[in-house]
Amino acid sequence: MHNRAVQSDTIDLIERVRSRLREVDQRCAIAGPASEEAVTAAEEQLGCAFPPSYRTFLRKFGSLALPADMAVVHDFVGIDPRAPDGKGVVERTLAARVENRLGPALVVVGLGAQAREWFCLDCGRTSSSGELPVVLFDTRDNQVDQVFYEDFDSMVREVLGFVEDTLAHPAGSEASVG
Repeated sequence: MHNRAVQSDTIDLIERVRSRLREVDQRCAIAGPASEEAVTAAEEQLGCAFPPSYRTFLRKFGSLALPADMAVVHDFVGIDPRAPDGKGVVERTLAARVENRLGPALVVVGLGAQAREWFCLDCGRTSSSGELPVVLFDTRDNQVDQVFYEDFDSMVREVLGFVEDTLAHPAGSEASVG
């Protein structure tokens, strides 16, 4: 039950941020739900099972792109057959495994605000709940930098929480800190 409540809170957060970005004429692109068949096919192509939080995200939203200047992760990579560059989780990960020696246990699920920073699920470290940590892969060095988030849901909540806060208290406003 706890996991379901957390995921529901995350879905609500995404919807709030999406609505708020629309109000201020900022881009928030959501692909739309991916089918169970598409999610399963992606897992098979990448050779790993996705954690529950990422599966829920894919089934509900497909993918999510935010304004690049608003968050440390601006693109939550997923399944979007209409993506302008044609690159979803499968294409980005398979290309990264060849071009950047991305390990076979890593799956690219986020693009960082800094050029060539990828946030990846580490399929080699499954928790008892089936979740996977998100690591930062620095393409300049072709190596994992550090574990950045406990799991995909934590990444979404932290990044979108920051965006929501920024939208509620724009730069130059008289918001108090602390």
